[in-house]
Amino acid sequence: MTVDKNDFIYMKIYNDIYEKIKSNVLKPGGRIQPENVLKEQYNVSRDSIRKALQKLENDGLISRRAGAGTYVTSKIADYSLASQESFTEQMIKIGKVPSSEILSIEILSDYDAEIGEKLDLVSDEKVYRVCRVRKADGDPMALEIVYVPQKLVPNLHTLLYEDTSLYKLYEDYYNLKMKDMEVHIEAELADRDVQKKLKLKENTPILKISGVMQLEDQRPHYYFICYHIGHKYSFSVRLPRKRVS
Repeated sequence: MTVDKNDFIYMKIYNDIYEKIKSNVLKPGGRIQPENVLKEQYNVSRDSIRKALQKLENDGLISRRAGAGTYVTSKIADYSLASQESFTEQMIKIGKVPSSEILSIEILSDYDAEIGEKLDLVSDEKVYRVCRVRKADGDPMALEIVYVPQKLVPNLHTLLYEDTSLYKLYEDYYNLKMKDMEVHIEAELADRDVQKKLKLKENTPILKISGVMQLEDQRPHYYFICYHIGHKYSFSVRLPRKRVS
């Protein structure tokens, strides 16, 4: 397989601008320097600059306006894995308006054995399955699928609206005391179903995060699978050094 050297050049520029947006050096609404200035700054061809800007635009991070210039349109959501935050809390923290598009909410009596095991369900228990597209300022950010035992959240389907936070319902309405969450993170390419629901192009990278939330009494609360659009998120965690003697 032959790798084009020019691909490395424009991706280096893309990554540099991406990091500046992520770290808020380039703020939403801020103007990106003109192509001729970037060309001199990075000491590359105009074609490499245009490829980098095109990818940033395709990823929804900048917008180019004829005769007006190029502007940052989005701040990357930086999510700390050291604490639990709801999607709503994450988006408010970076100055965006959170919302959801509810694709389906079902009560299931027939579900995969894996779900029953993760939620410690007996054979006749029913479970809610909620599928939502999570949005920030109306822009899709993630596809979320949640399974929660019906007995913990009776009548959930009558309470969940597009601007509703499930965390708020769990804690404030159902008075559930959430404690620990174990998560698993995988990088993969979006399949056709995820592409369709999130309006993604073929082979778009995503971060698949799944896990189980535990209640304070150690009962499983809910199992979730969330497909985050890769270029719209970063995840961070502080890891202490543990010396091996």
